[in-house]
Amino acid sequence: MLNWTLLVAVIGCYCSSCLAASLLPHEQGKNAPSPAAAVDPILQPRQRRDAYNIIEDCMTVTSKDGHFYYKASPKDEVEPGTTCGLYLITDPERLIEIELIHVDVSCENGGLISVVDGWELNGEFFPSPEDHHLPLEQRVKSECGSHQVMSRYLSSQNAALVQYRVPRLGQGFSLRVNYVKNPQPCNILVEGTSYVYTLSNHGRRLNCSVTTLFPASISLVSLDVGFTEQRRFSRGPSSRHHLITHRSPPGEIVHNCEEKDMSDFLQIGGSSGLDTANMLVSDSVCGAAREPKTTEETIACGITTVRLVSSGRHRNWAQVSIRPAEDEDLSLANVMCPA
Repeated sequence: MLNWTLLVAVIGCYCSSCLAASLLPHEQGKNAPSPAAAVDPILQPRQRRDAYNIIEDCMTVTSKDGHFYYKASPKDEVEPGTTCGLYLITDPERLIEIELIHVDVSCENGGLISVVDGWELNGEFFPSPEDHHLPLEQRVKSECGSHQVMSRYLSSQNAALVQYRVPRLGQGFSLRVNYVKNPQPCNILVEGTSYVYTLSNHGRRLNCSVTTLFPASISLVSLDVGFTEQRRFSRGPSSRHHLITHRSPPGEIVHNCEEKDMSDFLQIGGSSGLDTANMLVSDSVCGAAREPKTTEETIACGITTVRLVSSGRHRNWAQVSIRPAEDEDLSLANVMCPA
C-alpha cells in the first residue's frame, strides 16, 4: 500500500510552487471547441458517475485503476485555469497505461490536458532527463479542444502524471488507467516504506534509479557493478601497450568510484527536488559482493535516490534496502540538504 502520509506531505509542500511553475506548454492545442460542440455522454449523466473515480482534489496521488473523471465545478477549491495533477504510481514491476477517452478543455486561456511519462514537481522530473531514454519534449503529450480522443500512452516506469488546466466551469475530461507488467524495470519511484529493491541495467547503456519522497536510510544487500581501479599495462603481439582492468575480488567494495573515473557505479544521495543532476552524493560504490560489509547511509533530504550509472560495457545490478529515516538516524545523517 502507498505510504499516503509521506506522499501527501511531500505533494503538499510542493503544491503552491508547483502550480506556479507547471511544465504544461503554453502553445494552444488543436481543435478549438465550437460553442455547439457535443460533449461525451460520460461527462453528463449523474447516474453514471458512481462508476468512475471522480477527481475532486487539485493534487491527487493514487494507485487506483479504472475510469477517472473530472469536471470543473463552482464547488472546487481552486480557481478555473489552475494547473492540477493526477499523480499515478504502482508496483515497481508495472507500467502505467493511460487512455484519454474524451477531452472538453478550451484551448483559449492556456487550457490543456497533458500526459507526462513520469512525475513532475516544481519543474523537475522523475526520471531525470539524464536517466530517461526519451528527450523531455517527447515525454509530454498534450490535448485541448472538445473531441473524442481514444489515445493510449504507456509510461516507461511505475509513475506517470496527468496534468490539466481547465479554464472554464463545466469543462473536463475522462480517461482510463490500467497497470501492465514490466519485465525489465529500471527507474522506480518508491511507494512503500521499507523494502529491498533491485536495480539492473539489463546489459544496456542506461542509468536506473530508486527514488523516495522522504528522508531514508540505505543499506547495500548485494552488488555487482563495473570494475575496480586495479589496472596494469601489458605488451601485446603488435608491440602496443594494452590497458587491462581487473574485476574486484569477491566481497570487495570500492568507494568513491565516481571520483576515481570509473564508468559504472552506484550513487547514494539526495536532493530537495526530483532531478538527480542536483543530487548531493554521499558515496558512489562499485565492485562485487553478495553481503557487502558497508555501513548504512542516511540521507536527510526530501528526496532520496540510489542511482545506478552504467556505460553498457557490463551487466550491472544491485540490491538495496530502503527504509524511512527515524529521528536518531537523521541526527547522524551522511547527507543533509539545505532547508
